[in-house]
Amino acid sequence: MMVSTPIADFDPDFASPAEWAAMYRACGLQVIPCYAPSEVSKGASWKRPKLSEWAEFQGSLVPDAVFARWYGTAGEHSARDNMGILTGQASGNVFVIDLDDQKGPAAGEWWRGILAVHNNGIELETWRQQTGGGGRQILFRARPDWHAPTNRTPVGVDIRGQGGFAVLPASMHESGRRYGWAPGCAPYEIEIADAPEWLLAAAEALVAQHGGDQGGGGREHTASSGGDYDVFGHQRDGREWRMTRLICGAVVDWYRECPIKPGEAEQKAKAVEKYLIYESLVISRLTDPTKTKADLLEKEGRGWTLFWQKWQAMMRKWEGKVAEKARRSKSGRADEAPPKEPMVDPKTGDPLPLLQSAEQFVAGFSPPAYLIDGVLQRGYLYSLTARTGHGKTAVGMYIAQSIARGVLMHGKEVKAGTVLLLAGENPDDIRARFLVLAEAFGFKAEDLKMRFVAGVIDIAAKMSEIRAEAEKISDLVLVIVDTAAAYFPGDETNNNSQQGAYARLLRQLTFLPGKPAVLVNCHPVKNASRDNLLPMGGSAFLNEVDGNLTLWATAERQTTLHWLGKFRGPEFEPLAFELEVAESVRVIDAEGRLMPSVVAKPVSEFKLQMDEGKQESEENVLMHAIAADRNGSIANLAIKCGFIGGTGQPQKSKVHAMCGRLVEEKLLERRGNKYRITPKGKREIGWKDEED
Repeated sequence: MMVSTPIADFDPDFASPAEWAAMYRACGLQVIPCYAPSEVSKGASWKRPKLSEWAEFQGSLVPDAVFARWYGTAGEHSARDNMGILTGQASGNVFVIDLDDQKGPAAGEWWRGILAVHNNGIELETWRQQTGGGGRQILFRARPDWHAPTNRTPVGVDIRGQGGFAVLPASMHESGRRYGWAPGCAPYEIEIADAPEWLLAAAEALVAQHGGDQGGGGREHTASSGGDYDVFGHQRDGREWRMTRLICGAVVDWYRECPIKPGEAEQKAKAVEKYLIYESLVISRLTDPTKTKADLLEKEGRGWTLFWQKWQAMMRKWEGKVAEKARRSKSGRADEAPPKEPMVDPKTGDPLPLLQSAEQFVAGFSPPAYLIDGVLQRGYLYSLTARTGHGKTAVGMYIAQSIARGVLMHGKEVKAGTVLLLAGENPDDIRARFLVLAEAFGFKAEDLKMRFVAGVIDIAAKMSEIRAEAEKISDLVLVIVDTAAAYFPGDETNNNSQQGAYARLLRQLTFLPGKPAVLVNCHPVKNASRDNLLPMGGSAFLNEVDGNLTLWATAERQTTLHWLGKFRGPEFEPLAFELEVAESVRVIDAEGRLMPSVVAKPVSEFKLQMDEGKQESEENVLMHAIAADRNGSIANLAIKCGFIGGTGQPQKSKVHAMCGRLVEEKLLERRGNKYRITPKGKREIGWKDEED
């Protein structure tokens, strides 16, 4: 029986195919699945029921059990976009006037003519849709004793009555456009109009005047497309609806977590995360062994571009329909993913209980897969934080060549493999450093197992392409991002929300084939000291990474690799590197002069102890000189301490660097262009002023 009022709580923006079908059924329409254009051979009609036999369904609504088999939970066609109705008795004597406006003016002229004669040219208020092919379809309910004809006419006006079939929204047309209800004219918005007698007479006169061929139902024997899923459970029909529902669910859940609208950078990071889930759930209808799944989906119009467009459209409804949907109950959502497979006890093969015993719990321990023994783990995201000039790029490239060559990294075993370096900050500088590094360590740059991205890219937009390229690399084990600031997609680096989203985006790189570790070179917070080397961007970025590695350089061109703030895994001892100036005959300027670069080389424990002793001694000498001569210039201090270079000139830069480090340690303080020893510094060297 036809419902007497529109369905107010139906939401077309969130509805799945099964929900569309349920809405039509609630309106008393005999809704049944329809073929998709891609499921029939070229030239064959797809606008027909996807049932081997459907004549039996032309009399009345199918039983609930049959409808549930089609469109219930896990129904055969619950994810199928295309659907339609059997017109006539099965749908409460509903018939359709189909105006093929796209084929010429005759159909429109006929319709406007009868409206002008019988209804003052005013459109009747009833259900009306725009077809995917560009035509119009207007639905009415005839009186019970009127037998609605099903006829096609040469003037572009078709009548779909008893035995007829009409495709309905939100089905997909072969043109790539969807069928859609006209604004304010959908079954969930208004009631269907009872056809006036003059309209029934006009329909009969049209058939009598123009004749046409009889439509009608009967039996259709068709080959099945194999269903909506392939044998591995990947969805191939209804993928756009799967995409839409996944996006809707993700955005609504996001709102539930926090109703404050995220920034664009955070949106894109979340969208990439959800797109990768979508991509894992579907399959392309196209086949091309030279293309990745991402490429094929994109070619079909079911890839990242469409996903991001839909995501942006949904985010524009954040304060409206998203907020409204978020306030509803979460249970029974149509887009919920199927439950995860239960964890299984390896001894018994039985599912593990929620409350596990100690034996069951510890049995699930997964040993760490180290990339660098005791330091970096595969599949982990790390920041490498250091001030400018403290060796971020040099140490990062030393690590890269160790792994790419399969040689020890500062005496530690490595997992050899391919390294990907995103050279965003200065690609030419990376090229020069790379060539100098090769000469310093005795290998040929062109032979190293490394891949590069030259310049800044939008990581989120390029994620599918990155994944596709990575799939061709059998042993990707490390990704280095140089630098975080260069690839930051947001508009406010100090925005916690944007930085958190950015870190989550970078974590997606750890899910590339091979589960590489990801090392992100980061600038530190403002006025960072040795004990405050945290990545710029506040706590949100730090919270998302698995470890924050740090570098701190001393006056003697040494830098120390350690960690601060966060590190998942056993701690490791600090690793010292010499920042050595090196050259290569392959790196020259336009005048043919050698261009020096900086190379990081490991420092042995013995040399480190010797250097530390020498450094401490020199620092004590400098502090004594400053304490004794409060107004001494930098040059005079260098002379007094014996810091004289090979040319006989005082090493003022050395004094400046040493004073800077001593200020950081609060052993000195700066006043204008002079340095003063602090009470802490005096205690350090046992200094007593004369008045003491």
